[in-house]
Amino acid sequence: MSNVNSVEDSAIYQNEDLIRGLVAKYHSPLYVFDENTIRENCREIKAAVPYAHLHIRYACKALSLQAVLKIIHDEGMWIDASSINEVHRALLAGFQPHEIYYTGEGAALSVYQDLVVRDVLVNCTSIDQIHLLGQAKGTRCSIRINPGEGHGANTQTNTGGPSSKHGIYFDQLDAAKAAAAQYGIKITAIHSHIGSGTDLGHWLRIKDKTLDFARGFDGIDTINLGGGLPVVYNKTNDMPMPLREWGAALTQSMEEFSAEMGRDIELQLEPGRFLVAGAGVLLAEAQAVKTTTAADGSVQYNFVIVNTGLNHNIRPALYGSYHPIRFVTPDGKDRDTMRDYVIAGYLCESGDLFTVDANGTLCPRVMHEIKVGDIMVMAGVGAYSHSLKSEYNSMNLPASVLIQADGTPRLIERRGTLDDVMRRELEVYEDGSGS
Repeated sequence: MSNVNSVEDSAIYQNEDLIRGLVAKYHSPLYVFDENTIRENCREIKAAVPYAHLHIRYACKALSLQAVLKIIHDEGMWIDASSINEVHRALLAGFQPHEIYYTGEGAALSVYQDLVVRDVLVNCTSIDQIHLLGQAKGTRCSIRINPGEGHGANTQTNTGGPSSKHGIYFDQLDAAKAAAAQYGIKITAIHSHIGSGTDLGHWLRIKDKTLDFARGFDGIDTINLGGGLPVVYNKTNDMPMPLREWGAALTQSMEEFSAEMGRDIELQLEPGRFLVAGAGVLLAEAQAVKTTTAADGSVQYNFVIVNTGLNHNIRPALYGSYHPIRFVTPDGKDRDTMRDYVIAGYLCESGDLFTVDANGTLCPRVMHEIKVGDIMVMAGVGAYSHSLKSEYNSMNLPASVLIQADGTPRLIERRGTLDDVMRRELEVYEDGSGS
């Protein structure tokens, strides 16, 4: 899938025979990921930026399954990790320490000691982190700068400006330099990331600001401009990034900056959602169809309850995010009647809704008549759906299947069980320390 297309153009979303076969074999709810889509997106972004000194890091918080990390590794990407466990997951998937970049908002001294021992570059997002890194005997770091402005699809995905917790505010860089000097830490990289869903104009403006900040540091060898490339979930409202124009502008700026510095400066980018969002679908079964009544006696809303919920894709409930949804009938024939439907989850939670806006307002969608047993297919769940999953209501987690490059499905994560839900409790009582 190209970013020019919507996530609903993915091969899995459109393949009804495949969908019915997967649910019959693996049951529902079920995450399904497509290897070819991930590979195509990796290659597309690499081709878009012809700068000679480029490394692309996958922001693995988007989707950290081992099978996915190994595909990313095979495509020559590096890793941006947000926790020590993400660092270890990347190491298990075959990445070398120098290929991993750690950007975490808060961690204990022991985490920094582990990172220093492993020689993983730490991207310090506060001056206190620089002090922690110094106490851990670190000798080099990157710093994340809050450039004073941000941009994104909504306020929750905006990662810059005075209301954002992320990064060292741009007017405190002298203090950051002093803290690094106190411990003999060399600042080798400058990082800036302003949000997810950022358009070309904001990208290029923050790129210019970041380069200006970098001019104030001696010994910088890397500029990291983060991620945030938009993904088209809704063809009506979402705009893709013009990748060639974006890549050409980055390349020209970095070539000029390298010439100015008198040495080759590396450019790093950190796409996450762009690489995997369109590679995932969530399959579930319609288990109830019911209505509410308006004051005049007419139908107010038609609700379809499916056997999944915000515990498997929290983005609509959390952000009001739009995901394309369709239903596949058992016999492959759409019913003639069209109705407005609100698609809702199975949790005991009023906000467990998939067709809502950012204010929680119901947004019914016109669909062919839906009956119990129809299969819901939700597109665009490759990023931040599986990663944010939970066992709320003590629900078992879904299995995950990878559609491999040759088209064959492979189970890459088994379905959860009650033992999984209770495992840590059971372990406490089994070892006698639960009192």
